[in-house]
Amino acid sequence: MSSTKKPFVFEIRYTTDIPRRIGRGQDGDPIYAPLPATSWRVCLRYFEAVASFLAGRTDRMPRLGAIAKIAHGTILSIKSDRTKEDLFGPKALVVIKDDDRPTEKRRPRIFDPVYVPALLMLAAAGGSFRFNDSKPKRDAQGQLLKADDRRFYVSFGRRAGQNVRVLRIISDPARGQQVHRSIRQFDANYHYDHRKSTMALRLDDSARSTGHSAGLSRKGRAAAIKAAGEHYERAIKLRGRDCVQHLGKSRGEYERQLTRVFALADEFHMALVKRRRSK
Repeated sequence: MSSTKKPFVFEIRYTTDIPRRIGRGQDGDPIYAPLPATSWRVCLRYFEAVASFLAGRTDRMPRLGAIAKIAHGTILSIKSDRTKEDLFGPKALVVIKDDDRPTEKRRPRIFDPVYVPALLMLAAAGGSFRFNDSKPKRDAQGQLLKADDRRFYVSFGRRAGQNVRVLRIISDPARGQQVHRSIRQFDANYHYDHRKSTMALRLDDSARSTGHSAGLSRKGRAAAIKAAGEHYERAIKLRGRDCVQHLGKSRGEYERQLTRVFALADEFHMALVKRRRSK
């Protein structure tokens, strides 16, 4: 990654259509066209700015800027909301299409801005984000549950070995750790917030009670990056190598870039946390 001094233009574009879906696989997995090269370069430039900030080459805080113009996969729109920053940090509001329930609308999910381009890059080879419904639509008596009684958690991928919760992608827990929501007790809408500071990691409940971890198989960031690599290979089979060459000359290079940008996002997030604590 080379440094850049090109300014970012802040603009927001909203869309109601599913961007560039080209079909479904035999397993029902929606297939999207890869992220265009221009949008990929926008994400790379953002992380070049992050790296420059962390290295002390600039004191200019990276901004989402042109990233807020990108719609890809099930990500329909991105909006940076700096006016509502709270003790957990800045907010980026991301509208994600529920591809399994197209008639139902989902409220925007809240992310640390730095993880938004990383998630776009994760889905760049044609993967997508989905919603896992934590409860059925009806209770034991067959009565429809109120919308507030259902929780929809965002996950990445759905093929065998995929379906990784975004909470675990961002928090990157160790084997045998669960992700708990530190804001759950005082915020009824906690499930919308995916900012890293709202999460807490602890030993899997089953591991604590039995002395071994049934949660060792829980998937995390590494599994999500592996899933992205699988989408990279699928894109080549469907459309040829040229459609993903800009993401990396090989699956391995693409996965290494994803590992690098998530590491930068983690480091930048920690820098912001330290800055807030020092005030």
